[in-house]
Amino acid sequence: QFESMLLTAIPGAKIIGAPAQRLWNTVMLLPPRHANTRWVAALDKRGFQISTGSACATGRDGPSHVLAAMGISADDARRALRLSAGWETMPADLHALAAAFADALKYLDSES
Repeated sequence: QFESMLLTAIPGAKIIGAPAQRLWNTVMLLPPRHANTRWVAALDKRGFQISTGSACATGRDGPSHVLAAMGISADDARRALRLSAGWETMPADLHALAAAFADALKYLDSES
């Protein structure tokens, strides 16, 4: 459901690896525009902490080698966002995050 909410909030977005079985709590989102760092900043201002990749890739320059191996272009990888939930994450939290994405998209589009 959360992935559907994200795809509604951000028209043109894709879920990386969507057809495959994946971890229950992790989504790799590919928005259609705006650098991932701009998304991180916009969502942080709205009270959400998201990532541009895994913790083990923190501080590395350049696009993810994992995304490259999956056939994701370097340009697309620069927009990729990693979203993780915890055991205490409630459905209301995910609804709020999807709404924050919609709001952030309007903000980022107006800034461009």
